[in-house]
Amino acid sequence: MNRKNFIIWQYRTKPNAIGTIRAIYKETDSTFQKIIQIADVLNIDTATGYALDLIGRHVGVYRVLPAVIAKNYFGWRDDVTSLPFGVGEFYRRGDALSSSVVLNDDDYRFFIRAKIAKNYQNGTLDNIVKSVQFVIGGYSNIIDSLDMSMNIIINSNKLSSLILYAISKMDILVRPVGVMYNYTVLDNDTPFGFAHDSDSYGFGIGKFVRLQHIEIGIN
Repeated sequence: MNRKNFIIWQYRTKPNAIGTIRAIYKETDSTFQKIIQIADVLNIDTATGYALDLIGRHVGVYRVLPAVIAKNYFGWRDDVTSLPFGVGEFYRRGDALSSSVVLNDDDYRFFIRAKIAKNYQNGTLDNIVKSVQFVIGGYSNIIDSLDMSMNIIINSNKLSSLILYAISKMDILVRPVGVMYNYTVLDNDTPFGFAHDSDSYGFGIGKFVRLQHIEIGIN
């Protein structure tokens, strides 16, 4: 469509009027394109580096996680976590046992999404289940104990050190006020069961479930 059709008749043959209108349109179009670019820069899926830092600050998550990685010091070979002489640092009383970690963009994006999910919680059981499965994975589940506590079932294959830090130190899961979470780890993802349970496996494939508790309490 010709833009001149939107100009009133007495200005269509006036060069100065046409020039002014074109200049205004050019500046307006440039401003609009910059606004669109800002939306693209602050897109969680595509943002990187400093742009992702801006998003994180806005929702209350920072790229540096303090005291999340255990530090390895010099020790003897009986200690599998120790380092040999010349490699490991000697521990002195009062030294930190853990160090901070700087998240890469992918891990930082995960924490931002989890924080956004928590910021928009509504406290319903359905919302809690979706939040838990979003953060921990689809194999997780949650059981309401009906005593102001809930049991969260986590598949061990989906439990990384970052996820453990998020749920234990950052209280990042959706949680109603006053409700405590108890975390239980499922050691395998092929539990033995019978035919009426579609999520179970038969003899020779399924394994008897063993539960491992994580000593974390969030009040």
